[in-house]
Amino acid sequence: MKQRIKVIGITGGIASGKSTIAKMLESLGASVINADEICHRLINTKSISQKIINRWGDHIQDKYGRIERHKLGKIVFANKKELSALNKMIHPEAIKRIKNRITKLRNQSTTVAIVLDAALLVESDLIDICDITLFVDTRKNTCKARVKNSRKWPTGEITKREKFQSSLREKKKIADIVICNNRYQTDTLKQVKDFWQQFITKKQFGEKHGYN
Repeated sequence: MKQRIKVIGITGGIASGKSTIAKMLESLGASVINADEICHRLINTKSISQKIINRWGDHIQDKYGRIERHKLGKIVFANKKELSALNKMIHPEAIKRIKNRITKLRNQSTTVAIVLDAALLVESDLIDICDITLFVDTRKNTCKARVKNSRKWPTGEITKREKFQSSLREKKKIADIVICNNRYQTDTLKQVKDFWQQFITKKQFGEKHGYN
């Protein structure tokens, strides 16, 4: 009897390296579902983009009529009520698509494991469909440096946005595995390979483990 394909959820702080861990797992044979990419595409679907424009105005569109995410972000990450309104527009369809994708992957004979890379894994209750959860533990200063260089965010933006998410302490507490991403990438990859060997290749799920 074929064993049920496991879903690995990745959580952690902003710019902690969640997508990097997902790519490492993909290189080992996992199939990755990027929830953020799904949500970004949904923003510009006809039904959802119209709801966004109706609430926040057409000034957040570019010259081609597409929603400019940085303009929308400035609005919703300044007010919890507005962020909640946006999530209600997007999350139901996003979760539906994610679940459909998981079902399709589980029905494919080549699927070894499924990785769910979702910034709001805990907040959107997507954690409930995961068989095992990885928390990416990264120093705050490292995260701040990453967003400053890659996303060009102003000072304090990462702290402001994290106020709208579950605390990192809570995310770490409920995780099955903690991956320390504070050292060299080779060290992080070793931890990911150790996890893969213990929990996927051997397909054994025991007590919680952490890497420090």
